[in-house]
Amino acid sequence: MAARYAAAVFIPSTRAIWAGALGLAWPLLLGGGPWGLVALLGWDAALLLLLAVDGWRAPPAAAFHAERGVREPLTAFVANPVTLTLRAGARRPLRIMLADAPPPGFESIGHRRVLTLAGGPGLVEGLVEYAVTPRSRGRHAFGDLALRVLGPMGLAWRPVRLPLARGVSVYPDLGGVAPGLATRLDLARVPDAGRQARLGRAEGREFAALRHYLPGDDLRSVDWKATARRGWPVVRDWQPERNQTIWVLLDCGRHLGARLGDGRTRLDRAVEAALALARAAAERGDRTGAILFGADVERVVQAEAGRTRLGPLAEALHLAESRPVEADYGAAFDTLLARQRRRALVVVFTELADPDTAALLLARAEVLRRRHLVAVAAIADPELVEAAAARPATPAAALARAAAERLVDEREAVGRRLSAAGVAVIDVAATGLAAAVVARYAAVKERGLL
Repeated sequence: MAARYAAAVFIPSTRAIWAGALGLAWPLLLGGGPWGLVALLGWDAALLLLLAVDGWRAPPAAAFHAERGVREPLTAFVANPVTLTLRAGARRPLRIMLADAPPPGFESIGHRRVLTLAGGPGLVEGLVEYAVTPRSRGRHAFGDLALRVLGPMGLAWRPVRLPLARGVSVYPDLGGVAPGLATRLDLARVPDAGRQARLGRAEGREFAALRHYLPGDDLRSVDWKATARRGWPVVRDWQPERNQTIWVLLDCGRHLGARLGDGRTRLDRAVEAALALARAAAERGDRTGAILFGADVERVVQAEAGRTRLGPLAEALHLAESRPVEADYGAAFDTLLARQRRRALVVVFTELADPDTAALLLARAEVLRRRHLVAVAAIADPELVEAAAARPATPAAALARAAAERLVDEREAVGRRLSAAGVAVIDVAATGLAAAVVARYAAVKERGLL
């Protein structure tokens, strides 16, 4: 161990390598023989001594202080900025090779740099900025910062390791779906008078405010006592009830483990949609709980009111992982029924492609919907639909089309059976899942179905 460490203390620079190669000229100049060999050995010994002295004169780890700036939580599948600030006390300029250690599986650009710090009487500072793109959610860890510091003669690099290892959380990307949700979120808010005149009165059971009568208002909404007091027609505005409950049931079994074309898995898209739904519910004063299940119930986040309660929900969802097991819908639904007595909106994120599993889902959903409003959210496969409609040119293509047609027919049949049982089916492309789920929630609130 000691020998290997000593051999790795100093790393020859390009200048040292060229100097070593130049030493090979001594035997040629002296015509070979013993004196040429002595000259070569003497040259190499002197070069090794200079290399060691140069390496020792390079600043050690104690001379450096580094900080890594990362805005947590990181966002999956988008570029996240990282800043490295390096400070050192050196009177001469320092040439440094810097290599940060992003978590494995992250795509990174610019985390390896050659940096020059100007010398001075006090501390000198260098700044490095680069970006990382996480390819998965969950907990990850940065490693230590590795440096190589060039000695004053330029012959040796001194390796330096600065302890910057730390864990980071990677949350789903909601930035791409947020703009598309704005219109749908408006549907769930209390409509203003102009919107009522255009679209009609929104249903609701909670009183919101009094306002002037406008042409087109329902006469049943006129408040006759307020009209008599004020001397002009006054109507009541109603809004959907608040403090209602939404439950997210997230299938962490094998169904959502398939990876989509953009690198995300079906589970990634489901988590994004679930968090978008929870955010919309918090904006409307409702509470959201979650049950993560695979072969058994893995985690339960109790539904509680307040926007601050989004933190525990996001913490649970961003750690969700798909496992190669069959999802136990019965265990998840029994857990929900035991915890939620009052009528609630239940959104089950799963897959509809497996008829046998869908039969189990249907049987348990029929029991659940007697007390709750149930919706099943799944991700459609446009490529499968295209394959089912493609014109085959070869026997192999014909077999592929037949298989695709069968899968599409089975999926549609499952959707029809769920719909006939009173379960709403949300079957859309991956990029539209979050918007479709929030739109369903907005429609439920608008119509007062809870």
